[in-house]
Amino acid sequence: MNHWLKIALLSSLPVLSHAHTVSPFILPDAFDISSSNVSFQSALTVEKFFVPSNNFKTSYIITQPGGQQLALDAAASLKRFNVAEFSPADEGTYRIQTKDAVGNSGKYALIDGRWLRVRPMRAPMAQQAKAPEAPKAEAAKTPAPANAQPPRMIAADQVPANAPVFEVKNTLIAETYITKGKPSAIPAPSNKGFELKLLTHPSELYAGEALKAQILFNGKAVPNVEVDVFKGTGSLDAEKTKELPAVKSNAKGEIEVKFEKAGVYLITAAYPEANPDNTKKPQAESFTYGLTVEVAE
Repeated sequence: MNHWLKIALLSSLPVLSHAHTVSPFILPDAFDISSSNVSFQSALTVEKFFVPSNNFKTSYIITQPGGQQLALDAAASLKRFNVAEFSPADEGTYRIQTKDAVGNSGKYALIDGRWLRVRPMRAPMAQQAKAPEAPKAEAAKTPAPANAQPPRMIAADQVPANAPVFEVKNTLIAETYITKGKPSAIPAPSNKGFELKLLTHPSELYAGEALKAQILFNGKAVPNVEVDVFKGTGSLDAEKTKELPAVKSNAKGEIEVKFEKAGVYLITAAYPEANPDNTKKPQAESFTYGLTVEVAE
């Protein structure tokens, strides 16, 4: 079968989430390969579907079995996804990873002791009839609901001129592993930025077993990071639940993801997680991560 056709078929495998979030992913046409070429696509997936929603600008780093790294550009960059291919010469395990991929930056403003996300101004809507406004004196008497939550966002045109403003860079990281012939050692982490250090070989994942990994930031273990797991399914699959229970990293930054069934899975995480009350200044860089693995029978 043609590589592009195979990759198109693989991209029709949806994974449903209840959360309206965006994750990057890389999806190869095969995880255990015997052919001379490997094709893959990368994209952003909304609501955790393995269907590309939007493209993002990236190149790739292929870490080869001997540790050498190969820089790779997309063969085609389309509106919704990139496609790329390379020829693995040696037997062993390869890591395919995005490089220098940046998502939409976030802007925050310090308002009354809280860092609020600044949202862009919306285009004005068509003029509509408005109900008469209550007199200001009456409006001032109306108490706020007892369970009212503090605001988390503010419109750009509402930010005071003297308010401190801070911009956060969002780095997108997507990766996957493929093996040609006999598996070799997993490429070592770089100890730079956000990483998932696999403690279980990705070519040795089977239904009923688990993937063990450690979450690192600049080489140090990160506890209490929530990791979401989603199973790929075909359009004719009667299975209702696509989202597996989330897991959290322990004090050593370790996680264990259990797979009950065979299939393709997307494992996602965001770091750092949102501050519940917005009183802490955001970090200068955030990370959105996606790992694609295949679980065998």
